[in-house]
Amino acid sequence: MRLRFVTIDGMGFFDLLFAGKRSTPASSVTFHLDQAAHMYEDGNIGLEATTLDITPDSKRVAVIGLNGAGKTTLLKLLDGALAATSGTVRIEADGTAYDPAVKRDLKHVEDLVGRVRREEIPNAYYKAASIREAIDLPLKKHKVPESERQAIIGNLFAHFDLASVAREPASALDSEKRHLLAIAAALSFSPAAIVADEPTKGLDEVASARVAKALFSYDKQVVFATHDTDLIVRPEYAIDRVLVVDDHRVVFDGVPREAVDFYTDLVRSKYEAAKGDRA
Repeated sequence: MRLRFVTIDGMGFFDLLFAGKRSTPASSVTFHLDQAAHMYEDGNIGLEATTLDITPDSKRVAVIGLNGAGKTTLLKLLDGALAATSGTVRIEADGTAYDPAVKRDLKHVEDLVGRVRREEIPNAYYKAASIREAIDLPLKKHKVPESERQAIIGNLFAHFDLASVAREPASALDSEKRHLLAIAAALSFSPAAIVADEPTKGLDEVASARVAKALFSYDKQVVFATHDTDLIVRPEYAIDRVLVVDDHRVVFDGVPREAVDFYTDLVRSKYEAAKGDRA
């Protein structure tokens, strides 16, 4: 195992490289969808055929849409949690493309892309005596030396404001801390990118702002779904690009303000149509 310490914007963090996983640590990835679609086993469509590229030039990409529009399916295709039932998905890093539908490639994708599911944290975390131990155990299992493990955990806990609760069990955390721990857990093996499904869901305005600030200031490539249209236009978060998903399709792809205007009009038109149907 090799360990490289990097400092970005004054924040030190560790890029881990485990033997047999990657020949060099990747700092970014490119997501390619070529007519990629997903249909669930019950016949419900998750995402219609979609062609899309997300490159490192788009450092922060938001995905917005109504419930059931297809946001989560799109994110799961990007992070390898779901395989396309037609078309292809490719995750490229350092000139090598990986197909998440191929088992040996999926392992590389899981190294490259960290998954955040709202405030959901691994079930094993609830069995650990503390959240520090919960993050330490997987690193220890991968034979990361203790000094390096403690440095990784210390860095993450300092950045995500978890140091004060490091000795607490996961069950004792409030909702904001669980959101922050979910992000820290996804970053513990230093992926090149994060795919986050509603990372601020259920939080009030103040807590949501703290979680968003911590996530976007970590200097990782982030693709995330949200219903918070105010968040994506706030200049301090520097969202580069927004995808609007409706009826299992990407119907808009552009800059935040134009995307929010499009989405507002879309929701208004659906509301008016629903009122007409009831009349």
